Amino acid sequence: MKFFPIKVAIVCLLATPILYTITLISSEKYLTGRYSTQIQNILIGDSKPLLDGSLSLEEQIAKNIQRFLKQDRIVKRTGLDLNILVTTSQGKILYPVYSDVNPPIQEINGGEDAQILAKKNFELLNNGLDIQIEAKLDHGSFLGNFILFGYFGISFTVFLIFYKIGSSKASLDRKEKMRLITDLQKEDEIHKQILDELKKERQGLFENIKILNAKYQEDRRKASINEEEMFQEIITLEEKFNTFIELKHAKEKEIEELKSKIQTYERRKTPKIRRNEFDFILKRFSVIYKNIEINRKALAGFLNLDEDQQIKVEEIIYLLDSDPDKVIIKRKVFSGKKSRTTCFEVLFAYNGRLYFRKNENNRIEILTIGNKNTQTKDMEFIHNL
Repeated sequence: MKFFPIKVAIVCLLATPILYTITLISSEKYLTGRYSTQIQNILIGDSKPLLDGSLSLEEQIAKNIQRFLKQDRIVKRTGLDLNILVTTSQGKILYPVYSDVNPPIQEINGGEDAQILAKKNFELLNNGLDIQIEAKLDHGSFLGNFILFGYFGISFTVFLIFYKIGSSKASLDRKEKMRLITDLQKEDEIHKQILDELKKERQGLFENIKILNAKYQEDRRKASINEEEMFQEIITLEEKFNTFIELKHAKEKEIEELKSKIQTYERRKTPKIRRNEFDFILKRFSVIYKNIEINRKALAGFLNLDEDQQIKVEEIIYLLDSDPDKVIIKRKVFSGKKSRTTCFEVLFAYNGRLYFRKNENNRIEILTIGNKNTQTKDMEFIHNL
């Protein structure tokens, strides 16, 4: 779960319905404006039948609108809900025509002649028409579902990309941990072998002491038979015993030395990891920041910072590499005892300090990176350059 893109997943889940709603509303406005213009252009059509009285205005409008709706690809393929209302300036509904509300003009006027119908058509056209069009994209409609599935597809694709990136990072992290565990297990096996050998040597010494002690007791028993022989045997055994005691002390000293070496080796494990981290940071900075030079002391100071301070100071390093004019200088300091070179101090993360200068090749050289606690040593280093 360390590399799982949970933030991306939340953003994708929240962005999809929001963008879907915004797009739905925007599409309705766009389609309403688009069809308003198109229907206004085809509403009357050929005015000759209207002016000669062969066709009423309501029939002409209905005929033109129905033809337009049958020919329009969006309406025909997607089933777009398009509400069209055409009225006169007095509010009379011309379209849609309802048989029980607006009967044909011929029925109203009892079969008027063409001249009267033409006159009425002209009056209606002359008074002007009011057109109201509303395009509705309901949830669950073809276009609505198309937009929704489109955003779901985009969100899923974005999430999948970040998920694959996170999976790659997790895989690399697992491999690195397994490598470290394998190295530590090998070192632990070596230490166990050394300890086993020391235990065997110690056990051998104890066995020798027991054997010598048993022999000493046996010799003492035999010495009771002959006091003079016993005395000589005692002297001989004491000499042997002292020899073995010295050998014991030598072995114990050797054991202590081996323990000390093991402890020293254990202490060196952490600096080894530290050196590997230092070499990695050195290679990374040399590849990323090609326009500046970074002192080894500065790299060591960078490694001693916590993670937040490292992020802040790397922002300054990036600016020094790409656009040094944007870096805010707190003050100037001078390096060197004989030739005083101007150096610059930059603050970061409240108490962080970065010092740099321009060398003889007019390249920016970062001298030290530290904080308020290391400022005294950093200034001594700069003055001694």
